[in-house]
Amino acid sequence: MALNLNSLPFRYCPSCGERVYTYTIVKDGLTEVRCSSCGFPLSVEQGQPPEGLDCILIADDDRLFRSILAELLVELGLTARVIPCESGTAFLTAIAERFHDELPNKLAILDIIMEPLDGIDVALALRAIETGLKVAQPTPILFLSAVRYEEKLTRLIGRVRPALYLNKGSDVTPDRLGPRLQKVIGHLLAQGRR
Repeated sequence: MALNLNSLPFRYCPSCGERVYTYTIVKDGLTEVRCSSCGFPLSVEQGQPPEGLDCILIADDDRLFRSILAELLVELGLTARVIPCESGTAFLTAIAERFHDELPNKLAILDIIMEPLDGIDVALALRAIETGLKVAQPTPILFLSAVRYEEKLTRLIGRVRPALYLNKGSDVTPDRLGPRLQKVIGHLLAQGRR
């Protein structure tokens, strides 16, 4: 018997950047279709992030990607200002200065693989800073990586919520990455408001 791949519950996941196997859950009386790899809800309507986020801070050690990402975030209307950081340490310095100046931090985008501090270490340090400063609303974090989603990321994301993951591996061109960023960031910011 031949397997009909079109009949299987595969859908495109904007977080993973590929077609994935799905599962359904019932949450608050509604049925949600989710990615079996990362758990991203595929059936939710695209939540648009609020226009004009004050500023988005990004940390990525790839200068070209950092530049493309910063331009794309502005072009999509997600923010008018991006603070690009070449490392996790530069990111922590920049965000600490913003806390000191009492400026809002609405979104952090962190590459997972960086030296000397990776995105995971940076996220944990950010949460420690926020706890020490008694920040009321933690900064939403979007982890970017060319590494595929792994189970250990689920535990990490649970520890630094609100946080989500986006694989920048296969759909990294601006025309493909833009809509994915909008959908994942929209969902992340909605999650952070809850």
